[in-house]
Amino acid sequence: MWCLFREIDWSFLLNFNDIDKAVFSFYNCLNDVFSRTVPLRQTVSRRFPFWYTIETRRLLKRKARVRRLALKCVNPDSVDEFRALRSAVKYSIQKDYNTYLRLTENNLILNPKKFRSYFNNAKHNSPNSLYYNNVCYENDGDIANAFADYFKSEFKPSTNYDIKNEFKSNCVGDLVKIDSVTYDDVVLAIRELKSSLTVGVDNIPSFIIKGCAEFFIYPLLILFNLSLRSNVFPYVWKQTRIIPVFKKGDAQDCKNYRPIAILSPMSKNFESIIHKRLFHQVKNLISPSQHGFIPKRSTATNLFCFTNKIISSFQIGSQLDVIYTDFSKAFDSVDFGILLNKLHGLGFHVNLTDWLHSYLCNRSLYVYFNNAVSREITGTSGVPQGSNLGPLLFILFINDLTSVFKYSECLLFADDLKLFSSINSNLDAVLLQSDLGCLFKWCTVNKLHLNIEKCSILSYTRKSQPLNHVCKINDLVLSRFDSVTDLGIIFDTKLDFSQHINSMVSKTYRRLGILKRKT
Repeated sequence: MWCLFREIDWSFLLNFNDIDKAVFSFYNCLNDVFSRTVPLRQTVSRRFPFWYTIETRRLLKRKARVRRLALKCVNPDSVDEFRALRSAVKYSIQKDYNTYLRLTENNLILNPKKFRSYFNNAKHNSPNSLYYNNVCYENDGDIANAFADYFKSEFKPSTNYDIKNEFKSNCVGDLVKIDSVTYDDVVLAIRELKSSLTVGVDNIPSFIIKGCAEFFIYPLLILFNLSLRSNVFPYVWKQTRIIPVFKKGDAQDCKNYRPIAILSPMSKNFESIIHKRLFHQVKNLISPSQHGFIPKRSTATNLFCFTNKIISSFQIGSQLDVIYTDFSKAFDSVDFGILLNKLHGLGFHVNLTDWLHSYLCNRSLYVYFNNAVSREITGTSGVPQGSNLGPLLFILFINDLTSVFKYSECLLFADDLKLFSSINSNLDAVLLQSDLGCLFKWCTVNKLHLNIEKCSILSYTRKSQPLNHVCKINDLVLSRFDSVTDLGIIFDTKLDFSQHINSMVSKTYRRLGILKRKT
């Protein structure tokens, strides 16, 4: 493989003006090398668990052979031999399993991924049947299509814009642009690529790209720059494999699964370069209230800032009312036209918005379930899941939300928004309600659905008689609670974390129970 890659003269890619044709030729060369160097073998279903030793497998085969002889009454001693082998097999299997568990436990620190895999497999198995829209599906292909139909229903129709004409009238300058990528950009992107990435639709594993990096740098550099010059993102890199992952509830209900997107390593390489170049230019435009997908910010910094607000309120004897919001499928609901309009308003060059329009639109998705592949679906809204660029585009989309609040403060972690204000009088409550009206108006304009039934209010105070007032969104009264889970931590009105501690202890015991039943 190494020698064949070295013989390829990638300069022929410079003759292409169509990025899709160039990428097609690029893959033809790769597949030709793979067909000549990578041995093919037919995969067969594993008869035994992977942790069975060779000795156990031999005993199982010998037991099966002796059983056949015993059934035919060929040898009177076969029955006794079969019984002895059956006992030996049971002992050997238990011994192998105990060894596997011991190794898994010993490698908990060195290889936690292996332990998580064992634990998740102990909890869940793929369903044999699935319900969607009151119809039961039992065939793997039908289940895959049912998942595809459900995930497709989560997308919304996006606004159609003629970018060049629509945005020119509102152009504020070409402050953000990416004309080309450099050789060093590609080298760094390949170096940072994870070797353990799951293979995408193109079937090119990331360890091949990293292992043969010196042969991939030049062709990828040509393709990336051709894509930027033509303002077109390659179609093959928009093809996405979707794996349904169970969340909680009924495992046979399609709605209790979330999609995990698997992209091509080539696409992730390109996106990581664009992400770094974009973030460097827009980082000062991102609201300080946003703590998601930003270096040196996290759920910890979000909760630290929030806890400081609560403690400060306690110290002055005030009451801090917090509105916890819930957006429905926010990442999947981003309207392409509205997003591009906002990006242009931030100073994105029209060529870059053209390229991003191509990147977002006409993405084809396939659901994979137990080796079955669904029909193709097309994403009509939302930022691509599993991508490097998607999270940055989302926080730029939601960035102007923080500016609509006149009387309250807010904190964000991606789409997780909490709005808070000191409440010392009825007037303060009226002002907080005014900001809730601004929030609903923003959601309406930006086509994000606020799940009002899941929104709530919590009053942090140590007063014996707090000021309990009614808060509404779109004339629906928000539920008032004494505790709420915020970014994985249970908060209560007195800032006493005993509920969280008890919850963690209970959850730990449940998981230990699962492990105990499986060992």
